[in-house]
Amino acid sequence: MKIFIILAIITFSLFANYTKPVKVPSITFDIAVDENFSVMQRNCQWCHSYGYILNQGDQSYEFWNKVVVRMRDVFKAPITKADEKIISEYLFKYYGDDKNN
Repeated sequence: MKIFIILAIITFSLFANYTKPVKVPSITFDIAVDENFSVMQRNCQWCHSYGYILNQGDQSYEFWNKVVVRMRDVFKAPITKADEKIISEYLFKYYGDDKNN
């Protein structure tokens, strides 16, 4: 009898309707836009929000280049060699630490 009650509760809960409006949170990140932004956007935004970039803090060119290469070589992002250079330069230009290049 207990199993019947449990199955009935589970079945009825599957058909339950939630009638209250649900507000989904949205976060907007300020990101630098220049002539190379579209290259970074088409290669990186498929998997990452801009927050991923901003949360890294100011880093060296070597750091950013290693991140881009890792995304391509380890995670198989379709980043060309030409785009690797553009993305690394973009990231260092706006999110780089000039003292650590």
